[in-house]
Amino acid sequence: MEYKPVQYAKNDYRVLKKENRYTGTFMIRQKSNGFFIPDEKISVDMDIVISSLKVPYLRVSYYGTEQLSIPDGQTLSFILDDEEIKLSSKRESNRLKKGNEAVEVLSYLVTRGQMKKISNGRRVKCTLHNYTFPVPNQMKQNWDSFIDEYWQ
Repeated sequence: MEYKPVQYAKNDYRVLKKENRYTGTFMIRQKSNGFFIPDEKISVDMDIVISSLKVPYLRVSYYGTEQLSIPDGQTLSFILDDEEIKLSSKRESNRLKKGNEAVEVLSYLVTRGQMKKISNGRRVKCTLHNYTFPVPNQMKQNWDSFIDEYWQ
């Protein structure tokens, strides 16, 4: 029998809205839209960020015991139904390694149409550089409601 680690959706998901009163710019973003796997000591967040100064992007945070050393380029892909959506980052991950904890953070440009397809996919798998995992339904539901409410 194949071992399948238990994957839990994070319970502290929320939406943050920030406005810079000096520049008149704003930012709306998700926070903690992700999952964790206690047995493997791995956690991944994938938060949509919408800013009045930049194009929308998906901020990906990986926490684990091993660094992935994610380079720039097409290092994030979603496999849904019979389609693959590849996303690119312009630079390699920001990395922090302290003891047996590793953190890597990247930003990927994404369109509303791409995120809508991903959030509506029935069975979605994701590959972040060389780490592959199923996308939990709760993450997809959070993306879908965020897109409908804030990303017109």
